[in-house]
Amino acid sequence: SVTQTFTGGDQPKAGMVFEADFVGINIAETDAKIGTDAKVFPFPAVGSGQAPAVVGGDAAVALKDSKGAQALLTYLASPEAAAIWAKTGGFISPNKALDTGTYPNDVQRGIAEALIKAGDDIRYDMSDQMPQSFGGSPNKGEWKALQDFLAKPKDVAAIQQRLERDAAKAYKD
Repeated sequence: SVTQTFTGGDQPKAGMVFEADFVGINIAETDAKIGTDAKVFPFPAVGSGQAPAVVGGDAAVALKDSKGAQALLTYLASPEAAAIWAKTGGFISPNKALDTGTYPNDVQRGIAEALIKAGDDIRYDMSDQMPQSFGGSPNKGEWKALQDFLAKPKDVAAIQQRLERDAAKAYKD
């Protein structure tokens, strides 16, 4: 878990987590300081290109077209609504009109600025685009394979084969 990375003194249970900005809320439950103890880095670029922003996202959908539904969607897309979420932390808005000073710390401001700068050069996180049985289940599928890779990084071929096998099974289910 995220908090296990930032607790335990000299013997935390993890050295790194691959998570989204929302984990700032979990980190705040520990003695760690965001920006000092908890830092971020972008995914590296593939080849010589620029690294895209890797994101997760939520979508608002009106199931019935009405003036009220349209008003709600318009408000949710506004900088005013984004500011309410952004100031509490754990939320990054793609809204270019949101003042980045609204974010509670420099780390989240930096993530927000990188997202805006990326423009359309974004990629959804791999686990947001696959069956839960492969990408969203702790200690299974992608999660477990990547944990095993971090524990034993020299065995790339075996991890690749396992990822392919587990993905094929998940997409058949």
